[in-house]
Amino acid sequence: MDKFVFPKMHELLLMQVRAERAMRAVVSRQIESQRLTMMEWLTLGVISSGSKKGLSMTEISKHLDVTLPQVTVLVAGLLRLKYAKQQTLAQDHRGKQVTITLKGRRILAKIDSTLAKALRRYTKTIPEDRLHAYVRTIEQLSEQND
Repeated sequence: MDKFVFPKMHELLLMQVRAERAMRAVVSRQIESQRLTMMEWLTLGVISSGSKKGLSMTEISKHLDVTLPQVTVLVAGLLRLKYAKQQTLAQDHRGKQVTITLKGRRILAKIDSTLAKALRRYTKTIPEDRLHAYVRTIEQLSEQND
């Protein structure tokens, strides 16, 4: 088997940017109908993946790789929509735990279902084994530390 040769770096990054933009466009069209921003949707997904006790604002910040003030704004939007709820920690009254509500779970399930169909249409020309390889590759790249 021949040794893999990367394309020119600028070409590789341009392909990656184009792929990301196209994927974001597919996702954006689906979540906008639910009156959520991309970041609110991602935040809701992170919260739903947390423990039943909830996630702290710091934990959400780390998962999203954004600042605490950004998380505060995102969570406030989800609280307003009643997709999440916030509880003060008994041991530290400054700390807050955020959990997803039933309404939030329902909207997330609806979006996930709609997105699955949209992504199937978007990727219909790509063989399934290549999609699996793509997902495994971006998963590995996202977990690497420099």
